[in-house]
Amino acid sequence: MAQPIDGLKVVDAEPQSAASPAQNSTLNANALLNNTLDGFANLSSRFNPFAQKFNKSLGQVRQYAQEKLGTAENVTELPQEYKDLEKRLDALRSVQTNMLKVSRTYNNSSYDYPVQIQESLIGMTNTVTREIQHLALSSAADRASDHAPTTAEEPKTLLHGLARVASQGSQAIGVEEPLGTALFKYATITEKVADARVKMDHAIVEKFNKPVQTTLNSSIEQANKARRNVQSIRLSLDACKARYRSARPDRSEAARLEVEQVEDQFVAAVEEATNLMKAALENPEPFRNLADLVQAQLQYFKEAHELLGDLAPELDEIQVTQESLYRNSRV
Repeated sequence: MAQPIDGLKVVDAEPQSAASPAQNSTLNANALLNNTLDGFANLSSRFNPFAQKFNKSLGQVRQYAQEKLGTAENVTELPQEYKDLEKRLDALRSVQTNMLKVSRTYNNSSYDYPVQIQESLIGMTNTVTREIQHLALSSAADRASDHAPTTAEEPKTLLHGLARVASQGSQAIGVEEPLGTALFKYATITEKVADARVKMDHAIVEKFNKPVQTTLNSSIEQANKARRNVQSIRLSLDACKARYRSARPDRSEAARLEVEQVEDQFVAAVEEATNLMKAALENPEPFRNLADLVQAQLQYFKEAHELLGDLAPELDEIQVTQESLYRNSRV
C-alpha cells in the first residue's frame, strides 16, 4: 500500500457491529437515499459485466449526496498545498478567460465601425441586383466566358471608412483645390494607418488570442481533468471506507483490501494532479503572450504616430496659407 503524501489524511476505518444513537439519526437522514441507491445496485448486479462499474458509480453518487447533505462521515481531506494550488489555478484560468473574452474583439476588424453592417447590407443588395440584371441580359456563352477577377474587399474599419469618404470628397471638390488637396493627403495617410491597425489585429489574434486559448485547452484543462479525477477517486475511497465500517465479519477482509487499493489510487491521483497544476502555474507562456500583445500594440501606435506626425505639419501649412489668404481678401 502506497504511503500517503504529506498533508494527506487517510482515515483508517474499522468495521462496526452496531450503530450508536447519534449514528441512528444520521442513518435516518440517509434512509431514503440509501434504499434508492441500494435498489439500483441490486438491479445492476443482474447485468454483468457492467454491474461492478455501475455499483462503483452509485457509491460515488451516494457519497457525494451525503456530503452535500452534511451527513457524510470521515471525509478524506486533501493536503493544504493541493488546495492552495487549486485556488491559484482557478485564478489563472479566470484571468486568462476574462482577457480572452475582451481580446476576442480583435477577431472582427469591424469592431470600431458599426455602420459597416448597414453598408454591407446595402452593398449586398446592389450586388445581387447587378447579378440578376447581368444574368437576364447576357447569353449563356457570355456567362461562360465571363471570368473577370474579383477585387479584394476593403476592410470594414472606422479608419478605412474615413479614408474612403475623404478620398471621395477630394475627387468631388477637385484635388487641385486646397481642401481637395488636404482631403487627399488625409485619405492617403489614414488608409495606411488603417492598414496598420488591421495588421495589429491579425498579430493579436495569432500571437495572443490563439495561444491563450491553446493554454486553456491544454495545460490548464489537463490539470483540471486531473483534479476531477482526484474528486472521483476520493468519493470512491470514502464510499469504500463506509462499506468497510459496516461490513459483516466474513466481508471485512475483502472490504479492507478494497480500501487499500483505492487509497493507492487516490495518493497517485493527488500526486499527478499536483504536478500538473504546478506545471500549468509555472508555464511562462502567459508572459510571452502578454509581451506579444503589447508589442503588436506598440508597433501599430508607433507607425500611426509616424504617419500622422508627417501629415500634421502639411495640413497645418495648408491651413495657415488659407487663413492668410482669407484675411488678405477681407482687407
